[in-house]
Amino acid sequence: MFKVLAATREDMNEGWVWLSQHKFAPRSIVKIRNRANNKVVYCEALEIDENFIKEYNQTPRVSICQSDSTMVVNGWYRNRLGGIATKQDHDLEVSEANGFWGKFRASTGHPQVVVRLATWLSVISVGLGILGVCLALK
Repeated sequence: MFKVLAATREDMNEGWVWLSQHKFAPRSIVKIRNRANNKVVYCEALEIDENFIKEYNQTPRVSICQSDSTMVVNGWYRNRLGGIATKQDHDLEVSEANGFWGKFRASTGHPQVVVRLATWLSVISVGLGILGVCLALK
């Protein structure tokens, strides 16, 4: 269970979430699954530390305590997880996904359209390159 809070204005278009009390390597790609509806997102995970708490705990926001299981998530990822509400606890499962597939999914599900577009254009380019090699070998 994570208490889900809204991201700050600076983080609303970023491809990461802030997590407290996690054991992932710095800037890991994580898979977040909403157990209520099985919707999944892949994104980068940053650790909620003292500096983040000092910046986040400004009025009128809800204060974060470092000992709580808290996740600060922007609207893009909350909507993709099924429109989960902020300031509430949600049954979310977080697992590490640092492999190629996790990084690919994090890029194709990124909040910024330029990142999604660049990822798909690179996939198309690789496919066309492979096709070109195959045609040249015939």
